[in-house]
Amino acid sequence: MPVKYLVPKPGLVVRDPVTKTPLPAEGREVAMTTYWLRRLREGDVLEGAPVKSAKSKE
Repeated sequence: MPVKYLVPKPGLVVRDPVTKTPLPAEGREVAMTTYWLRRLREGDVLEGAPVKSAKSKE
């Protein structure tokens, strides 16, 4: 099953159908089931990319 990084549309709480927890505002990778395909098609979530944290050199 393909995996995509999804981010909820600002202001929306989109729950994972398996864990029942909200999709984090920064997003996460999810398996593209019919549920997530529908959320994407309806505009509740957007495709995104993980935010890479800048590591400081010390």
